[in-house]
Amino acid sequence: MRFRIRRFVVVFVACLAVAGTAVAGFAVAALIRPRGAAKATVTEVNVSELEYSISLTDANGNMVTSVPAGQVIFHVKNNGTIEHDFAISGHDTPTIEPGGSADLTVTLQPGDANYLCTIGEHASFGMVGTLHVTGQVQTTTAVITTNGTTITTTNTQTRSTTTQTPTATVNVSEKEFKITVPTTTKAVKGKHVKVVKPVKHGLIRFVVKNIGEISHNFVIGAGQTTLLKPGQTQAITVNLARGNHKYLCSVQGHAALGMKGTLVVT
Repeated sequence: MRFRIRRFVVVFVACLAVAGTAVAGFAVAALIRPRGAAKATVTEVNVSELEYSISLTDANGNMVTSVPAGQVIFHVKNNGTIEHDFAISGHDTPTIEPGGSADLTVTLQPGDANYLCTIGEHASFGMVGTLHVTGQVQTTTAVITTNGTTITTTNTQTRSTTTQTPTATVNVSEKEFKITVPTTTKAVKGKHVKVVKPVKHGLIRFVVKNIGEISHNFVIGAGQTTLLKPGQTQAITVNLARGNHKYLCSVQGHAALGMKGTLVVT
C-alpha cells in the first residue's frame, strides 16, 4: 500500500514538472519577438487651412509633398475665419470651426492621394492638392479625433503597387446632381429594371468626367479624385474586394442632393 502511494506521489510530481515546463515555455514564447520584425511606418503631417489654401508641413515647418505608405497622422488646424474640413483618400474630418483643430489618421496606399476641403466651393477656390505616397501596400484604417472623441473606421480597399491590368474599367459622369455609371437590366418581380452594372473584384479603373457646370469629385473606397472643374476628366484605380461599395461626390451637400450610389463588386 505504501509503495502504491509513493508511486502515485512520484508520478503526480512528475506531471506537475512537465506542466510547469510547458507553461513556462508558453510564457517565454509569449515574450519573445522575432528579430528583424518590421515596424509600421507612422508619419505626422501638420495641416493649416486658410481662405483659401491648404498647407502641409512637417515638424520643422518644411513643406510636405510626399510621404511613405503607412499610417499618416494629419494634425489639422483651421487658421481661417470660416468653417473648413479636411478630406483625403476617402476619409475626412468633421467640420472644424475657426481656431479649432482635429486629428485624422489614415493608412495611405502607394500612389497619389488627393486631398481637399469639401465645404461649399472651397476646393474650387484653391483648397485642394495631391500628396504622393511611396512604398508598399498597407491595410487601410482611419482614426478621427476631435473635441476629445475618437472614432476608428476600417477600410478593406487597398491600392496596388504592381503593374497588373485592371479587371474592369468603369466610366463615370457627374453633373448637378447625379453620378452616372454603366447600368444593366435586371428582372424584378416580373419587370425589367435598370441597375448599376456589377464589376469583377480586383484593381478597377474609374474614368471620371465632370459634365456639369460646377466642380465635383468622386470617392469610392480608398480612391478619391481631385476636385474636377466642368469639362475635366481624371482616372483613378482602386482595389476593391467583393461586396457593395458606396460612391459619392464628397463636396458638402452634393451627395445629399443625389450624387451617390452603390457599386456591386463580384
